[in-house]
Amino acid sequence: MRVFSSLRSRATLWVVSALLSGIVSASLWFGSLAAWERHLQASYIAGLGLFETVRGAAPADPLLDITILSGLDANLASAGLFSKLPDINNGNYVTQLSLSAAPNISGPTHKLSIAVMSSDLQYPVAKLESAANHSAGAMLASLTKLLASYCSNPIVFVQHEAGPWHRIDGNAIWGCDAAPMDMRVPAILLALVSFSIILTFVMGTSAAFENFAAALGNRGVLRAPDNYPVAGPNELRSMIDAINFYQETQRQSISKRAMFLSGVSHDLGTPATRLRFRTQNLPDGELRDKMNADIDQMTSMIASVLAYTQSEVNLETPRLVSLVSMVQSIVDDFTDDNKPVQFTGYETPQIVAQTILFNRPKASGGKKANQQQHEVVIHARPLALQRALINIIENALKYGRKASVSIEATSQTAKIHVDDYGDSVDIDALRALTAPFKRGDNAENVQGFGIGLAIAVTVLEQHGGTIEFNVWSEGTRVTLTLPR
Repeated sequence: MRVFSSLRSRATLWVVSALLSGIVSASLWFGSLAAWERHLQASYIAGLGLFETVRGAAPADPLLDITILSGLDANLASAGLFSKLPDINNGNYVTQLSLSAAPNISGPTHKLSIAVMSSDLQYPVAKLESAANHSAGAMLASLTKLLASYCSNPIVFVQHEAGPWHRIDGNAIWGCDAAPMDMRVPAILLALVSFSIILTFVMGTSAAFENFAAALGNRGVLRAPDNYPVAGPNELRSMIDAINFYQETQRQSISKRAMFLSGVSHDLGTPATRLRFRTQNLPDGELRDKMNADIDQMTSMIASVLAYTQSEVNLETPRLVSLVSMVQSIVDDFTDDNKPVQFTGYETPQIVAQTILFNRPKASGGKKANQQQHEVVIHARPLALQRALINIIENALKYGRKASVSIEATSQTAKIHVDDYGDSVDIDALRALTAPFKRGDNAENVQGFGIGLAIAVTVLEQHGGTIEFNVWSEGTRVTLTLPR
């Protein structure tokens, strides 16, 4: 429970952190926009007041440092030689313009001559001069708002009509130091952090579900865990707990069934043995042979059921196995028993080197590699896999007269092909025989209980593999595919 609480708290912390980062980022962004809007509005209002001051209709704003030029300074300003004025750097940029009310503006016409001296830039005032529906005061206010939009400390010279020139230092209102701190870049960075946190959380949650789905899809693979580790969001943890509980219940059920059948098989062995002894006293030899055959069939059927159940229990420990050595050993056992089974080796895919300019000719086929048995190594339960392959070969001998075994290997899979030489069969009907105790129409005179294919399918599923049935030119091919 502490682990669950820790995981839940961690997920909550990620979400809360992302939300707080998003809220702070939005606050910084909109707060910065609002502060800049207030700064520009204050500069605009200061421009309106400045117009009234230079035309002598209102006192100067205390934040504006206004000086009336006289004498030589006035003559230099009238001649447009603003760079010659005291305290003005000769290398400064000069932005000059003339503002006047448009003819459709009611009231007297006011003309303003303006020069802006800046050490940093020339101001884009073309749009101010083309504003035909503003008064001269509003256009001057637009100019001061424009000055506030850039980080500079300009000196403004203004003349109203034929009046004196005014030198205005308004950097306390529209200068660089008066501008609010632009928090939009930190807001963007914080928003990216918030987005990264959310994206990481979402991707982590998605990856947790995908990883569990992949592990669940490989539940029959040898290295899959008996119980899946509980991790991830609450919904996934609940799902994993339910699946682990279901798996444990199924394992216990199968184990109990195997123990029960094993006990039944053992207990039935005693009366079967007694019956066999008692049949020896029967005077009728034909009846005695029939009863012994029935006893043998009964004990064999019990053994087959027990074998199938034990294949489901899956008790054998997996280990690395040389597939070629195992197949060769099985084939040798059949050969020693004078059974027509042969091993034709295995093939590996031929790698073809290719370049941009030249391609080597493709090899005609795979390489026979009987002498290099270590090349095909798989992770398997060897006894169970041997039992599955023996069942397949025995079926091939029963219904196809003889069998040929081969191996085809890649870096991802290993395939065992078992070819028989019997009559053509219906593949769909053959697939149906993989169910327990299912036998074909041609099995009336063949010993068995229809359990061999079912055991082989169960073993292959436990290894994460498959069984396929195909028809070839001389019979049927059964392919066992195993992951490597």
